[in-house]
Amino acid sequence: MARTGDHGRLNAEPSRDARAPEPEPALGQADGVATCLTLRPCPLSWLDRMAFYYATASATDARVIIVGMPLDRTSSFIPGARFGPDVTRMAADNIESFSPYQKHDISGIKVHDAGNLAFAFPTATAPLELIAAATGESVARGAKQLAIGGEHTITPAIVAELAKSLPDLCVIQYDAHSDLRQDFMGERVCHATAMARVLDTIPRDRLFQLGIRSFSQASEMSEPNLFPFEVLAPVERVRAAIGTRPVYVTLDIDVLDPGVMPDVQTPQPGGCSYRDLALSLAGLAGLAIVGCDLVEVCPRTMQPSAGAATAAELARELCLLLTHTV
Repeated sequence: MARTGDHGRLNAEPSRDARAPEPEPALGQADGVATCLTLRPCPLSWLDRMAFYYATASATDARVIIVGMPLDRTSSFIPGARFGPDVTRMAADNIESFSPYQKHDISGIKVHDAGNLAFAFPTATAPLELIAAATGESVARGAKQLAIGGEHTITPAIVAELAKSLPDLCVIQYDAHSDLRQDFMGERVCHATAMARVLDTIPRDRLFQLGIRSFSQASEMSEPNLFPFEVLAPVERVRAAIGTRPVYVTLDIDVLDPGVMPDVQTPQPGGCSYRDLALSLAGLAGLAIVGCDLVEVCPRTMQPSAGAATAAELARELCLLLTHTV
């Protein structure tokens, strides 16, 4: 199914029938926090009700629920990851529904786009509570969640929520950075401490880190299950170590070389190619993947771009991966 610009979807108001369905009411509320699965008001009217073109299922029927999590509170270099979910949706119109890496077509998958979480900050933990509540709602619906950020800070809250019902949960991280600092610039919970906070929930031997090339100290390079620079070669070892246990996949898009994907919060030279990353993800098919996220997409413009198209294709790959697992 072609999704090029030939239908003029970015340049013309779609008909009511062609638009994505209205989001369904959320199942509940986090304590003192707004309802979870609601669209964040957008100041640009032409973005209203924007959704992934293949996300035509209701929340009740969906196998995958996409939730935008535009958290952008602790960026320490280039801010703007709050716009990641919207530009990824926008660029999806340029992406085919068929994946040549996984050899599956997303048009046959029931996907629901729940819009973006509407973050407020009455307390420091309020965004994390909202993320956890949204994740719990996706699980309660019997669907798997693809979260699109937003900064990497979203991941620990998702993992902690999933681990409540999955005590043997493993995590696979694709990233340029180890994210193992205990604190950064006075913050214990931030983009630079994401995996340290994940390790508050799971033991070290259940965290697998691929493509890492930025370390806060030399000792991190010797951590178990940490694979510097490589994303493709370690796949079989990771699969063997995880076995049949449930696994969550977190993909920080800066694992890609900045020459391939410059639209990130903290670019780091020496990254992998897009092909190696896509083949690495495809190599995880068959694992018991229970959820995914795509984080740190930081657009330089609110228009379609090569970087946004890269994020959109990775969103497709993750959706497919969630539905072709055990």
